[in-house]
Amino acid sequence: MREDAAPASQDALGRMGATDCERLRAGPVAQPVNTLTSLGYVAGAGMVMRRVGRGNPEGQRPVVVYSALMALVGAGSVAFHGPQPAGAKLMHDLPIPVLLGVALGTPLARGLRGADPAPGWTKGRAAALAGITLAAAACYAAGRTGAPTCDPDSPVQFHGAWHLVSAAAFVVGADILHGGS
Repeated sequence: MREDAAPASQDALGRMGATDCERLRAGPVAQPVNTLTSLGYVAGAGMVMRRVGRGNPEGQRPVVVYSALMALVGAGSVAFHGPQPAGAKLMHDLPIPVLLGVALGTPLARGLRGADPAPGWTKGRAAALAGITLAAAACYAAGRTGAPTCDPDSPVQFHGAWHLVSAAAFVVGADILHGGS
């Protein structure tokens, strides 16, 4: 059971979200900022899903899978940072490596079949993805409990920024992988 307001400190590191800087609160939403920003993955999934219905139906399944995984990352993150039900850690942790595996494995599988590994690849998209990924990594590091930039009571949380910026990276990744317009 959560305490009234567990500090984001070493004594709370065993609790869900305790390493993500924002103070853990009592009530239905343990970390309001991190919970709200987790919806960035769901919004990004919606942006990726816009592609379904365009072009050839054979190419739609990978887009649906990719966007469904993005939505699962968001839902798991909401559960983890919000109500924290039993199983929330698994809901949070499992879809992330699966989405990364799909994102990294898709071009490899296409290349092995002799298909274009990344039909949406442009220098501009590659540069955007690199820049967004670096920004996401910086937000992640800045949003860790114990980082000099961590303020557990601030309405601006770097871990929340990580959610939004990494979701944007997955949207750009989808454009590269699936030839988004």
